[in-house]
Amino acid sequence: MMSKKKGKFLSLFAGIFLALFMLTGCSQPSSQSLLKKAQKTDIQNFQLQLDEKSSSEHFYGQVSYQRSPFLMKTKLTEKGDQTINMWVQGNYAYVKYFKGKQAAWYKAKLSQYTTIKQFQATIKKMDQLYLSKQSAKLFKVASTASGYKLTYTGKNKNLWQDITEKDGLATLTSDASMVKATIKRIQMTILLNQKGRLTGVKLTAKYQPQGKQKATTTKLSLLKINQGKKLTLPEKVKKNSVDTTKLNK
Repeated sequence: MMSKKKGKFLSLFAGIFLALFMLTGCSQPSSQSLLKKAQKTDIQNFQLQLDEKSSSEHFYGQVSYQRSPFLMKTKLTEKGDQTINMWVQGNYAYVKYFKGKQAAWYKAKLSQYTTIKQFQATIKKMDQLYLSKQSAKLFKVASTASGYKLTYTGKNKNLWQDITEKDGLATLTSDASMVKATIKRIQMTILLNQKGRLTGVKLTAKYQPQGKQKATTTKLSLLKINQGKKLTLPEKVKKNSVDTTKLNK
């Protein structure tokens, strides 16, 4: 027959074991395991918001992207200069320039806009968010109502290299100086759903471009990943565009 003392001890041991089991079962997944899942996200559409500011320039705007069928809508502004609205479909770009009160739609071959071609090529290669194992360990994990949030604040050089290398997030910006710049501060948030698929990325980077005395701040948000409505080129844009491919023939 079991003694009362031994019974109490076993009850206490069972209680501790159960508590540990519950804590283990409810513990957060690691940032490395979550990012490994996030890398499997098949990015079909997203909304990109850009804001690049230095002492002499301010460039900002929004890009809506759809992989298949390929369609892109942009509105980009360079403060003090002009705003460009653009639709890209197939091999053509439909562009509307705003400078002062002048505004008109033009249809041109996409080959005339090398930056758009590069952007399209970059997106096609960005099937996944890549971060090295060293960088993945840096992120803190928190649960949200819709999944998980990974956050990092600091100036880790490995992470900066991942961001600025070929096909990294920085290739979505217009600032080529980021690659060789000295990082001052990185604030990065990665949003995942319950299945670990990527739903959003927010990045704020302050960096010192090579040969410049003052720092530049770039804010980049990749939002509504695979949550956007289907994009269609408006008929009024098609009808009201001056076809530059037929001029001077």
